[in-house]
Amino acid sequence: MSELASLLVSVLGVFALALFVRLLVRDRDRVAFASVLVLIGVIVSVAGLSFDLDLTTDLILMVFLPAIIFGGTTTLDVQRLWRNASLIAVLTIVGLPLAVLILGGIGTVAFGFPLLVALVFATIILPTDPAAVISIFDELDVSERLAVTIEGESLLNDGVAVVIFSTLLAAFESSGSVTALATPGGLVAIAGDIAVVGGGGLALGVVVGYLAHAVMRRLEDEMSILLLTVLVAYGSFLLAEHYLGMSGILAVVGAGLLMGAHEETHHKMSTSEYHVQELWTTAGFLVTTVLYVLIGAEVRVSAFFQHAGLVASAAVLVVVVRAATIYPLVSGTNSTLSRPVPLYCQHVMVWGGLHTVVPVALVLSLPDGFPFSEELQVMVFGVAIISIVVQGLLMPEVLSRVGLGESSSA
Repeated sequence: MSELASLLVSVLGVFALALFVRLLVRDRDRVAFASVLVLIGVIVSVAGLSFDLDLTTDLILMVFLPAIIFGGTTTLDVQRLWRNASLIAVLTIVGLPLAVLILGGIGTVAFGFPLLVALVFATIILPTDPAAVISIFDELDVSERLAVTIEGESLLNDGVAVVIFSTLLAAFESSGSVTALATPGGLVAIAGDIAVVGGGGLALGVVVGYLAHAVMRRLEDEMSILLLTVLVAYGSFLLAEHYLGMSGILAVVGAGLLMGAHEETHHKMSTSEYHVQELWTTAGFLVTTVLYVLIGAEVRVSAFFQHAGLVASAAVLVVVVRAATIYPLVSGTNSTLSRPVPLYCQHVMVWGGLHTVVPVALVLSLPDGFPFSEELQVMVFGVAIISIVVQGLLMPEVLSRVGLGESSSA
């Protein structure tokens, strides 16, 4: 059998499993489809089976993630996102770096890692994922404002995390420590990198998305619109990431927001534009289906049990650190909001921080020779599995307990 035929068999095998899962949970509204997919992948790994499809950093960041992000951003309510922009900015620009410092400091004691390794782990594991959030919230009748806030935070903090991750790796390759980064000049340099690399990527995407939207308004052919959106989604990522040294993830976010919902709402979309948007939603579903099964199947069960203590500690600390940043930052930002975020919504924001796709991509990109790389990989995959399976499956119960979700019109 040729390599291409073997690859096709693997992809069809994933879809066959996904179909089985879909039929299994279709009448069970309180069971998250994404969580069961990851669990099925773990079962495949335990059974000693494998798919002839390697999960790599390039596959996740360059193939899967642009489709997920672009499809998700084109359906966001931009007006509602803008009304919550100050909170999302605080959670991304202040919350994520603060959480990295807290978990990094605790990690030197809890995991026994050197400070640099602990900070790298914190940077890898803390960004929440749009793929996980979108896939679960789409199946639950979550308050739209809450969904937009969590999804907006997830879309932006991935780009910021990649910038911090690159800075820490540069420190490792140059001196093997973070001493230079702990100085005022080092902190200013990190802030400058976030502003230039992250902000530049977002701005580039906004410009590309705005221009593409203007072109799209002059097109009536559905296939032409579809080709244009593919060029924008993947072209903005490649232009920012590989040619201009900016954040490709944030470029796709900016392009999707401006191209998908520029004229205030989606009610002005033409029939062709609506059909293309439906195609992107379908593409995002197919991509996340493959991705979640592969993440589960990549788990090495023996290594997981060997480092069970580290995995369990990391899973608990990630939630604790997220709570330690969400509650004070949201409460502090509430004074500036016309509609403060109530405490019960903050509980959902803490529990809704799922850490799967981007953390897996980042840990797979660690250079050869990086200290404790095996432990880091096992911990990241372990937290990813626990995050999507445990938090995902319990999400409907959490929503019901706080008065949100399908049982409430809040």
